[in-house]
Amino acid sequence: MRLTYRGSEYEYQAVPVTMVESTMVGLYRGQRFQFSTPRHVPVPQPALMLNYRGVPYKLTETGTMEAVAIARAPRSAVSTPLHSYMKKPKELASELAKVHHLNLERRLQHRLEVAQAKGDQNLILQLQKEMQHLA
Repeated sequence: MRLTYRGSEYEYQAVPVTMVESTMVGLYRGQRFQFSTPRHVPVPQPALMLNYRGVPYKLTETGTMEAVAIARAPRSAVSTPLHSYMKKPKELASELAKVHHLNLERRLQHRLEVAQAKGDQNLILQLQKEMQHLA
C-alpha cells in the first residue's frame, strides 16, 4: 500500500496477525460475544548502527545483532611506532608542567586585558602581583 505523509511517499506493508479465540465472554446490549486476542504481536525494530567500546555492530529489524567489519588502515600508513610516543614519567611530568605554566600565563594575561578594558585599577594591581609570582 502506497501512503503519503507530509509530502513524503512510502510503501506500507501490513504485518498479518493471527487471532486466537479467548476464554473471556462479554455482554453488549444484551448480545453475548467472545473476545479474541492476537497470538503474537510482532514489534518491528529499527535497524541501527551502534558502537560499543569502539567496536561497531548493527541491530536488525528482527532485534538480532550483527557484527560490522572494521575498515583498517594499511600498515604502511602508520609511520611512527607506538613506543616512540611513550615517554618516561619524569619527562612527561616536566612537559605537563611547562604546558600548565603556559596556560596559567595565558589565562592571567587575558584576565589582565579584561581588567584594563574595564578600568578596574585594584584588579589590575592584584593581577600584576600575581604575574610577578608566576614568573
